[in-house]
Amino acid sequence: MLFAVTLTALGGMYIPERVMVTLTPSLDKRVFLLSNDVRLRDIKRGEYVVFMLSTTHIQDGEPLKTTKKVGCVSGDSLSVKWKKHYYCNGTYLGYAKDKSIKGNPVENFIHNGIIPEGMLFVIGDHPDSYDSKYFGFLRKENVKAIAYPIF
Repeated sequence: MLFAVTLTALGGMYIPERVMVTLTPSLDKRVFLLSNDVRLRDIKRGEYVVFMLSTTHIQDGEPLKTTKKVGCVSGDSLSVKWKKHYYCNGTYLGYAKDKSIKGNPVENFIHNGIIPEGMLFVIGDHPDSYDSKYFGFLRKENVKAIAYPIF
């Protein structure tokens, strides 16, 4: 009995730090298992990353814990065609809008060329996702965790 109680208590302490649920429609996945081994390996295209986003662009306040998918990594070629359509190594990533979901004007980040060392271009799955198409590159050093989708 004591073993079961101890195991439950340890699991209760471990799971909240390792499981994350996202409620925004920005991503098509909702539940993630977190790994803090981000400093031990390269971040790959298609992985999900957790970072703190300055909310001054979208609202006043404290930085917001954010999860996005890596669309392009250092050394990849990012191109923006017709000022709004983003491609990584020729693969379509999505398009940028001129106005936010609330109707406020937003500036589009434009870069045509190789992604600089130590930088990532992160994207969401939803057309209204606030991502690198607007705020630009994410420094790899600012990634807090890798998020593995559960569902």
